[in-house]
Amino acid sequence: MSTSRKWPRLQAEILACMPTAANEPMASGQIIAAVRARFSGEPPSRHTIQRALEDMEIEGLVGKAGISRDRVWWRTEKHAPSELARRPPLELAIALLTLKRHARNHLPGHVVSELEGFFAGAERVLGESPTDPSLSNARAWANKTVRVDAGYPLVSPPVSDDILNAIRKALYLSLVLEVTYQNSQLDNNAPETYKVVPLGLVERGPVLYLVASRQRRSGDFKLYQLRLDRFVSAVCSEMPGVVDPDFDLNAYVRDNQSFSFLPEGQIRLELRVREEDAYRHLFREQWLAPDQEIIDEPGGFRLHATVTLSVALRNLLMERSARVEVLAPADLRQEIADHLRVARSRYD
Repeated sequence: MSTSRKWPRLQAEILACMPTAANEPMASGQIIAAVRARFSGEPPSRHTIQRALEDMEIEGLVGKAGISRDRVWWRTEKHAPSELARRPPLELAIALLTLKRHARNHLPGHVVSELEGFFAGAERVLGESPTDPSLSNARAWANKTVRVDAGYPLVSPPVSDDILNAIRKALYLSLVLEVTYQNSQLDNNAPETYKVVPLGLVERGPVLYLVASRQRRSGDFKLYQLRLDRFVSAVCSEMPGVVDPDFDLNAYVRDNQSFSFLPEGQIRLELRVREEDAYRHLFREQWLAPDQEIIDEPGGFRLHATVTLSVALRNLLMERSARVEVLAPADLRQEIADHLRVARSRYD
C-alpha cells in the first residue's frame, strides 16, 4: 500500500473514515471532509486525498462509481496490509526474505499467501536507497548464505503446485487426503489410489516426502512414506482425518531413523579408515554417532560407533569403500565385500 511522505498513514486514515462493511458507498466529499478533520495540524489537500484514493483503487482496496462531485467510493473485501507488513524494520525484512526462500516447502499454502504482503514490504524496504550502506549490506545478505546438501547435488524432482497445495491443506487441517500414487517398483506400472491422513512433511536432500497414515479396522495405524514427485494426483477432502495420537514426527525421523530406509536396529560398528594423503578423513569431524571412538594407528585410525543398520548406512560405506574397511560386525563385512566383488565384476 503506497503512502504520502508528508502523511505516511494517509491511506490508513482514509479507510478509517469509510464504512467498515465492504461495498457500502460513501460520497467523495464526505470522505475528504472526514479525513481532513482527523489531522489537527496541517491537513492533506483535497487533491492529495483524491490521489491517495486513486492509488488505493489501483491496489484493489477501494472501488468507485460516478464522476466529479457525484462520485462515491467503497471499501472492497481486500484487506490493506498492516503498517508492519508495509514497512517492516530492516532486521525483520532480512528475516522475511530468508523465510521466503524456504517457505514453499515448510508452511501451509494459506500462510504463504498471507505473508506475500510482508514479503513485498521487505523487498520494498531493502530496495529504497541504493546508496545507504546499511541497506546495501542487507541486500547482499541473500547472496552470502546457501544450503548445500551432502553428497552429489542431485536435481530436485518437480512437484506440481496443485498437489503440494492439496497436501499442505490436508496436513494443516488434519483432513483426509485422496491420493493416486506411483510406487518405485519396476513390475508395477499402475498407480494406486487410496485415502490417507497426512502427518508430516520431510525434506530429505532434493526430495520431499509426506508421512501419512491410515487407520485399519483393528484400530491400529499403517504408516506411509510417500515421495511427492511420485504423486499422480492429490485431493484434499472435507472429511476430518483420524490422526494417530502416538505419532511423533521428530521421533519417527530421528529416533527411529525411518529416513535411513529399512532400519534394522542398532549394531556396534568397527571400521578401519585409511588416510593415505594429506587430508584428514571426513569421519574425524562428522561423526557417525555420539558415542564414536577413534583410535589412531599408522596410516589412519580405527573407528567404533553404535549406529542403526540401514540402506543409508550401507550406501555410505560403499561410497567410502576405497578408504573405509568394515571390520565388524562380520555379517556386514561379508555383505559389503560381496557387493564390491559384484561391482568389480561389472568392470572386468
